[in-house]
Amino acid sequence: MKRQLWLLILIIVFGVALRLALIVFLAGSYKPIDILIVDRQVPKLILDLQNPYTHTYPVDNYTLSTFAYLPVIPIYYVPFYLLGDIRYGNIFADVLIMLAAYLIAKPPNFDYNCKNALYAPLVFAVLPLSFWLTCISATNFMIGTAFMMLALAFLIRKNFAASAVFLGLGVAANQFIILLLPLFGVYYWKERRMGSLLLSVAVSAAIILPFFLATPSNFVYDVFTFQFTRALQSNGAFSLYSIATSFGVQLSTWIRIIIFAVPFLVLTFWKRRSPQTLLLSACGIMLFAAFFLPVDGFYNYFLPASAIVCALIPLIINKIHLKIKKRQLLPKHL
Repeated sequence: MKRQLWLLILIIVFGVALRLALIVFLAGSYKPIDILIVDRQVPKLILDLQNPYTHTYPVDNYTLSTFAYLPVIPIYYVPFYLLGDIRYGNIFADVLIMLAAYLIAKPPNFDYNCKNALYAPLVFAVLPLSFWLTCISATNFMIGTAFMMLALAFLIRKNFAASAVFLGLGVAANQFIILLLPLFGVYYWKERRMGSLLLSVAVSAAIILPFFLATPSNFVYDVFTFQFTRALQSNGAFSLYSIATSFGVQLSTWIRIIIFAVPFLVLTFWKRRSPQTLLLSACGIMLFAAFFLPVDGFYNYFLPASAIVCALIPLIINKIHLKIKKRQLLPKHL
């Protein structure tokens, strides 16, 4: 156990060192994208008690009047802004994802050998998508992903209060995580812990409501309407809307929602309930949401599903080992 703990620490240190090295030696070679430029400005607005949803952001030679992220993002970045670089916050979120992936891969109630659990944080530590999003493009998607992964880890371990709090933080950090509320609700219902779902809603509402009530129309447009109606961009090719448009087909918001609703309902109300099906359902919902719902299919939208896949790596390895053993035990025919 001690050896595995030290190996986990080593993996996390290795992942952090790689990301810091990329920031120092490579990130400067790339022009900062608008997300990073805006995210660098919003912590100061929070410190000055200003509303990020009514602010205009200078970005290179133009300005942005839309802040398309939920309130946890600027609040989360405040301490790292004070430290000098908000990308330290991205790295810390990656550390939380690695820890959560390990906790998911080695829970007390999985019905398989968990000796391969260290592969979960290791794969995420060297995941190219994570490198790029954390250090180069420096988007903020890993923040909501970290809270989602912690919520899943604690739910699997039946720590319902911690799971509910992290789910609430995730809901207040990333629009996609909102779609996991019904799935968590089903599991809470099964365990007769519906109070945990109410706790999640209360945590997210306590963070979101002050910003919403300050300027309801601005908040709704920036956080929700904008994502469904924004102009299609050349780097947003990984979406159903983008693919359909390339063939001359226009898919309205309602059509995309209806298409998404089919797998969403199936995955949310899947009858067999186990830690594995919870993870597979959450992964599927995040994957389909990233592909079906937005106008622009940016690659960072697929980080939540990718993080869950990393946590499932030990299960996949175990199943491969079991198949190999079964084949070895089969009688050999002369």
